[in-house]
Amino acid sequence: MPSQYTLRENLGVSMFRSIDQKSVVQAIQEQIQTLIGEGQLSPGAKLPSEKELMEQLGVSRPTLREALRTMMGEGLLEVRPGRGTYVREPTSATAIQANVVSLLLMPEDIQEIQEVRTILEPEIAAWAAERAYEEDLEDLEAILVEMEEAIAAGGSVFETAWAFHRRLPQAAGNAAMAKIVDIIYVMIRLSEQPIYDRHFDQLQELRDHRELLRVLRMRDPAQARAAMQSHLQDVSERLSAGLTVER
Repeated sequence: MPSQYTLRENLGVSMFRSIDQKSVVQAIQEQIQTLIGEGQLSPGAKLPSEKELMEQLGVSRPTLREALRTMMGEGLLEVRPGRGTYVREPTSATAIQANVVSLLLMPEDIQEIQEVRTILEPEIAAWAAERAYEEDLEDLEAILVEMEEAIAAGGSVFETAWAFHRRLPQAAGNAAMAKIVDIIYVMIRLSEQPIYDRHFDQLQELRDHRELLRVLRMRDPAQARAAMQSHLQDVSERLSAGLTVER
């Protein structure tokens, strides 16, 4: 059974290095991935608290959360409610490596995956409107607060926007659909994020997701379905415009 920190547990010696401003999110991920690869963070090991990681890495809360959310999406980390963030036990989901899959994706692939989202996610939103517990809606609200913090810090809201979409299947009470949405996220993250960051209005993204949450709180499946369809249509148009510019 791994100890609380299955790494160097001679306390007082930090295994994390302060990060400069290259690509801060990527640098955080690289450090954690290296520690996992070297066995200093083994499956089942608990990471230090968010406050400790912020201090050891020298990064802001929104930046740290963005990095951790990305690694959760890749199946490397998991949050255990009320307990903290842990290195995840290897599963079949980790076989999909984002940095490999993204190299194989062409612009038309991103658009086709977006079509898949327009089939799945409106129904997920409808189920969530009907089935979500209040704590699910509170979690979605917390994600939007993180989005606001990321915007205020001048960072990207890509990860928090996706965190909202990945939380919805859980609110809908469908674990299988949650896995499917996670796979979609992992497949397109590296290919889509640069387009998203360069061509999307982050404040508009915040407004869009606030509207989605407002409709979910109304507990009307039909309106939730329509709101998600409208949002994904807007996303598809922005992606298409961004891809045109990028070519």
